[in-house]
Amino acid sequence: MHKLCISEMPSRDELQNPSEAMKKYIPASDGGRDDTSGLFALAVIGAAGEAEEKGSGDTDKCYDIFCGQLPTYVSRFGLKLNIHSCCLYYSGDRPLTVDHGDTSSIYWSMAGFSDRPRTYDAIALPPDAPKPTNSRIDQYYRWTQNASSTAEQATSDSTRFSAFVKAMSDILSTSGETLGGTSFAYYNSNGPMISSVQENCEMLWNIAPRIPEDGHYYECVTALPK
Repeated sequence: MHKLCISEMPSRDELQNPSEAMKKYIPASDGGRDDTSGLFALAVIGAAGEAEEKGSGDTDKCYDIFCGQLPTYVSRFGLKLNIHSCCLYYSGDRPLTVDHGDTSSIYWSMAGFSDRPRTYDAIALPPDAPKPTNSRIDQYYRWTQNASSTAEQATSDSTRFSAFVKAMSDILSTSGETLGGTSFAYYNSNGPMISSVQENCEMLWNIAPRIPEDGHYYECVTALPK
């Protein structure tokens, strides 16, 4: 499930009371899930706010602060989640997103601020989520690269995203693998993108292509059934 929050910069005092901060910054509807999803979105907002406050607008510095602060906020809010990946990108438009199948075990949140150009993105999993083998991870990487190559033949953001979702879904459905639901996102970035993966939380995830053309990024993550 995706949760994109574009808001004003939160104050430190506001983030000291998560229940009140959720009312202000997190949409009332949480897709039928418990507070974990909302609190994770709030943790991403908090870490992004720290990055914007202390990063002086420097891309690398903002990213490092975000990655360093996110575990602190996750722990502060009492969340039992393992952070898988963190990402920073520049985009004038909201990312295109869609979920296929059961993605309830995927916690994916994006946060940006109305007066800042950077958007922060993070994905987390419950601690009991199954881990894929290295061969599956490598295979997933190749699949997403192939699907993104197919998508780049389209001529608009919406058709590129639709083509990527279809290509990747076709690959997954004919792979013979036992897989869960998949979350997809597409960004048309007007600046650099930085992402990293935490080694202690492996999942089927990738951002493609490896060398983007015209700032087009395709991101997807697939859950493994328990």
